[in-house]
This record gives sequence, C-alpha cells and structure tokens, in this order.
Amino acid sequence: MKKYMESPYAWLGPTLVVLFTITIIPTLFLFFTALHHWELGLPWSDRVFVGLRNFVFIFRDFLFQSAIKRTLVYTLASVGLEFILGFLIALFLTRQSLKWKGVLIGMLIIPMTVTPSIAGLIWRLYFNPTYGIVNYILGFFNIAPNWYSYDLAMLSVILVEVWQWTPFVALILTSGLSALPVTPFEAAKVDGASGLQTIWYVTLPLLRPIILIALLLRTMDALKMFDVVFSLTGGGPADATELLSMLIYRTGFYYSGQVGMASAMAVILLVIIIALSNLFIRVLGGKEGEVS
Repeated sequence: MKKYMESPYAWLGPTLVVLFTITIIPTLFLFFTALHHWELGLPWSDRVFVGLRNFVFIFRDFLFQSAIKRTLVYTLASVGLEFILGFLIALFLTRQSLKWKGVLIGMLIIPMTVTPSIAGLIWRLYFNPTYGIVNYILGFFNIAPNWYSYDLAMLSVILVEVWQWTPFVALILTSGLSALPVTPFEAAKVDGASGLQTIWYVTLPLLRPIILIALLLRTMDALKMFDVVFSLTGGGPADATELLSMLIYRTGFYYSGQVGMASAMAVILLVIIIALSNLFIRVLGGKEGEVS
C-alpha cells in the first residue's frame, strides 16, 4: 500500500478521472451531436446522422457570419482596452512612492467578485436612459445617449466587460512588474533612455510571458462571453449584441431547439479559441522575455 501511494498515478488518478468526466466526455459528446440532426425535446433515438451538413449550413448562414464578426470585434475591443488600462494601472501600482497600495489593490478586486450575470443586471440599471446614473452624470454635459440603441448596445457590453476584468489584468501585470530584475532598468537609465523608451524596449520585452498569460486568459473568456450579454441586453436590440455564444444558446434552446446545429456552432467556437490561443503563444511566447 505504501509503495502504491508513492506512485504519481495514485495522486493523479482521481484528478484525471474528474477531468475526463467533466471535460473529455462532454467534449466528445459535443462533437458527436454536431454530426446529427436532433431537436430539443425529441427522444435521443430520433436523432439522424447528417455528417458535416450542419457545418455546411451554418457557414452559409448570415446570422452565423454576423455573430462571428461581432464576437471578434467584441473580443478585440474589450481585451485591448483591458490590457491598455491594466498596464497603466500596473505601472501606477508599482511606483515606489505610492502609499496605501494595499487599499488600492483591495478596491481593484471588488469588480471581480461580482458575478458576471449580476454585473450585467447592475449596469442595466446604470445605463437606463431615463433614470440611470450614467446618463445622470452625462446630463451635466448635455449628453444623454440611449445605451440600448442598435449603435451603442455593443459599446455598453464592452464597457461592462472592461469595468469588471481590467483589475484582473492589472493585478497580473502588477505581480509581473514587481518581479522584474532591476539591472536592465538601471542600464537603460545610464544609457539615457526616456521613460517611454524604457517601457517599450525593456519593460514590455521582459514582461512578455506575463502579458501572454493575461491576454490568453482574457481572450478565451471574452470569446465565450454569455452571462453579461444575456443579462444586460439579451443579445439585442435586434442582433446588435448577439455574440456567437448567444447565437448558440438561441439556436439550441430558444429558437427551434436545433441541438445538432447549436453543437456545430459550439465546435466552431472551440476551434476559434484554440486557433487564437495558439496565435498568442506563437507571437508572444516566441522569446522568453529577452530584451531586444
């Protein structure tokens, strides 16, 4: 028994069983369902094998193409803003003269503790055109936009995403900045490099592995965003905020219960996430933080 407990498989076994049960099996079932025509509510025995017909149909579908474009725009805008703001906050938090650093970090954590669906409901009230606090503040500048209009609905979703997850990026980058060696910065100072030059040629290259982790995690999460969109706009008005995750939900559980079609869309979403993740790893993970 003692010899068995010393084996790594004794400790990895339970974890692998749980991982296989909650991850591998559902993923295999997803691929299997994507190859069938099956409607929600019908017996499993009524499924019909259609091969790649579901994939051919969705690639020709205008709604699917539009959802892909909106998802990519949403991901690029939200993750880009989160990184820029998070990096600026991280630079501020790593200043040696900064006081009350612990309090500021504690305040940053607050948005992350809110459940995304609840955050959507809260900001749904804030963005209310009539009595929302956002338009109340903007009213002092004679600005009163309708945040739920077709043109601004996507912006409202992006703002909520940025509000909630910029602190996450900021904390990751803060920990990375705090762990950087001092010698390259001292050398850059001796060489007469300006602040912007130091950030571009020293800080960012050294921080590359941490940036990769932050962007990778946020990109994967943004691509499959559902709860904030569902609670804030419901995918509307019309299809203004219908991201791919919302389209999958509506196809499989709301419109007509086409589970096979929704599974095929979910497979495409999985492929997109894997492809973009590999792209980040190749672009940012090529060098292990070497200074150019």
